[in-house]
Amino acid sequence: MIDRDRNPQEFARVLSLSDSIFGVAMTLLVVSIVIPAGLSSSEFSTAVVELAPRIAIMALSIAVAASAWLAHQQLFGAVQRIDSRLLGGNFVFLGLIALIPLPHQVLGAYPHEPLAYVLYALVLGAVNAMGVAMEVTARRRDLLRERRADDDARLEVIRGSILVAGFAVSIPLAFVLVSWTPLIWVALLPLDRLLVWRRRRARPDRAET
Repeated sequence: MIDRDRNPQEFARVLSLSDSIFGVAMTLLVVSIVIPAGLSSSEFSTAVVELAPRIAIMALSIAVAASAWLAHQQLFGAVQRIDSRLLGGNFVFLGLIALIPLPHQVLGAYPHEPLAYVLYALVLGAVNAMGVAMEVTARRRDLLRERRADDDARLEVIRGSILVAGFAVSIPLAFVLVSWTPLIWVALLPLDRLLVWRRRRARPDRAET
C-alpha cells in the first residue's frame, strides 16, 4: 500500500512513470508522420496530400490520449492510497497507452484495410475500459482522499463507458465503412464534451475537465 502522505516519494514515482509514458506515446504519434526523402516534385505533392488523413488520425489519437491523461490526472489527484489492485490496473492502463502508436502506425500505412480500424478501435477502447475500471476500483476500495459526489463519479464512469461503447460499435462497422470508420470515433468527442457541459450547467460551482 502506497500512501500519499506516508510514502510521498513512492507515490510521486507512480505519477512520474505515468506522465513519462503518456509523453513518450504522444511523441511517437507525431514522429510517425514522415515524408520520404528524394521525391520528385509531383511525388512530393502527392505525398503531402496523402498526409491529410494520417494527420487527422494523429489528431484524434492525441485527443484520446490527452483525454485519458486528464482523467488519469483527475483520478490520481483524488487518490490517497494506491493498493496492489489499483497499481496493477495502472500498469495495464499505461501498457495500453504505450501501445497506441502501433495501431496508429498500422492505420496510417493500411488505410484501406478494415482490420487496421479494428486494431485501432480495440486498443483505444481498451484504454478507456481500463480507465473506467480504475475509477471503479479506487471508489469501491476506499482509496480516495475524499469520497467524490455520486454524480461526479457517475459522470466519469459514463464518459468512459460511452467511449468504450463507441469504439466497440465501430469494430463490426469497420468492415462496411472502412475509411469512413473514423467518423464514429470523431463523433464521440463532442458527445463527451456535451456530457461535461451539462454537468457544468447542473453544478456551475464546480469545474469539470
